Amino acid sequence: MNNESDANGEGPGNSEGPRTVGMPRRTCRLFLNVFICAQFQGDSRRPTGLYDDGAADGCLSFLSCMSCSSMTWTAVLASLLALCATAPTARCSTPDDSNYFAAVVDFAAPRATGKPALQNMMDNVRALGPLVHQAAQVSADIIVFPEDGLQGFDNEVLPLSVPAPGEGGAPCDDDAAEAAAGQPLRELSCLARTHGVYLVVNLVDEQPCAAGDAKCPARGSYHYNTNVVFDRSGKIVAKYHKYNLFGEKYDDVPPAVELVTFDTDFGVRFGMFICFDIFFDTPAAQLVRERNVTDIIFSAAWFSEVPFLTAVQMHSGWAHALDVTVLASGMNSPAVGSTGSGIYRGRHGIYGYTMNWRQEHTLVFARVPKRAYWQDGVRPQPFPDRLDPVRNYGAGADPYADVSALHMKKDNLTLYRTELLPRPARDQVVEAAGHVCHGAFCCHYDVQMRGVALFQTASAAVSLHGGYSRPRAAATVDEEDEEAKDDFDGFYYRVVAFSGVKGHKGGVISTGTQVCGLVSCLSEDARSCFGQIVAGLDSPSIKWTEFQSVYLEAEFPREDGVQFASTLVGPRYDPLPASAFSLERRRGAEDGTQNLSLELTQRQPLLDLRAFAIYGRNFAWDGQPPTDS
Repeated sequence: MNNESDANGEGPGNSEGPRTVGMPRRTCRLFLNVFICAQFQGDSRRPTGLYDDGAADGCLSFLSCMSCSSMTWTAVLASLLALCATAPTARCSTPDDSNYFAAVVDFAAPRATGKPALQNMMDNVRALGPLVHQAAQVSADIIVFPEDGLQGFDNEVLPLSVPAPGEGGAPCDDDAAEAAAGQPLRELSCLARTHGVYLVVNLVDEQPCAAGDAKCPARGSYHYNTNVVFDRSGKIVAKYHKYNLFGEKYDDVPPAVELVTFDTDFGVRFGMFICFDIFFDTPAAQLVRERNVTDIIFSAAWFSEVPFLTAVQMHSGWAHALDVTVLASGMNSPAVGSTGSGIYRGRHGIYGYTMNWRQEHTLVFARVPKRAYWQDGVRPQPFPDRLDPVRNYGAGADPYADVSALHMKKDNLTLYRTELLPRPARDQVVEAAGHVCHGAFCCHYDVQMRGVALFQTASAAVSLHGGYSRPRAAATVDEEDEEAKDDFDGFYYRVVAFSGVKGHKGGVISTGTQVCGLVSCLSEDARSCFGQIVAGLDSPSIKWTEFQSVYLEAEFPREDGVQFASTLVGPRYDPLPASAFSLERRRGAEDGTQNLSLELTQRQPLLDLRAFAIYGRNFAWDGQPPTDS
């Protein structure tokens, strides 16, 4: 059974009865999205694509809520939306359907507004409305918003008393809440009901202390960082209290870990956790291992860290490692390094994502196959245009000015053991093999590279779509501007190894970590490795390293940990598609160990590689003093 109406605009309805016949929903959605994709053709703001529906660049299933200054664009889009409004209301997916439709939002809640808590929250609730409407217009069954989305950073906190799932009716029916502190819950409940979607939001849940509770805070109640799920009727069907806090000083740790799941009317059971939870065994990995959950709701206010833990890189890697679908919604606040939302389908790769350096809302939408309909094997996925260095830096282009607005944290790579790889001269092929050890943990590598000049030769202008771009003329660069680039003439690369304990939030939190990887550096100096942003890659004097093959291998614990592929390519913090690499596991030489290998499987050589690593979490080391050398 298909989730769409048929070509005549007719199709099975839901329990509300037959729908009005009008423009077919799929036709309307594709027409709208084709138009949006066309508007972004050749534009650095163009939405990242989805590898679905057989689209040439995967853009057909992506709806972006980005602003545009063009009056023509606005006028045509308004006409399209008006046309779509005449379409029959989207039919809900059913348990018999092979897919469901999901949307996640990279949500830009204003920071430090100075407004009273209720006013600030209601402003954000109202900002959700148009996004939920747009998701519903393209048949979304469920839409996810990020951690802190209703509050924003550095704003006054408004705790709400969230009823237990199934307790009472829908808050939308509570007229008494209209002028009270329960107003946000009422509005959210009505929003879900009005648009007929499952709605996931994050807020602070206030729960009273039990009588005689010796640990009760002085205020007489607990405040929990909480995800709340409303069903299509506006009822609260699930809530989850975040267990692994990342220094949230106003929130409390719940007394026990909650393994929260909820069932939907379209036949999918979801598990749910929040932000830093993904870094731990419980509840994140435990939900998959013990509850057999295959679809995950993930809300985050993620502070990206280069080179291994940027938002999309980390979240897609986790989904790939556990082979589950993840609907990830992130807060958008580029000034503090927060952005990154996407829909990830395990080892089958990424359906869509955004890493938006502009402070604005972005909606990502996809048709998601249910687990029972997953096919074996990973379908080859085209590389988006945004990963092609010829497009990124050709004809004097340089994405630096855009991306520099995104301020990320940087890992302390001085704690790693590293080895500099030789940088090949132009047209020289170099193979490097060996190992780098941090204590007993060794990272084995075998790499083949070739030195190229991006613009001068056809063989160097590799298109990551799988062919070759036509050679471009060398970009003209003013000599004074060239001298101002601090003698940067292209990336160097180092193999890195780390096995120890990482500190977070000034060492208050510590996590067991093991990494075997390859990273880019600005010079031969190890301290230059993975400078966050670099200008000047549009210069014809840049020496490029083309990776013809990369193989990494290291031994990790078989139990009490999780390991994932951590990859970045290009100037905009994009991960590699799943079909471009393989992550393999086999039994280690000693009991309780496993060998993991990460290999570049892209058929064509790869340019502009920034990070390629196996990132491992060792849960048994959590809480120990951070490694300082």
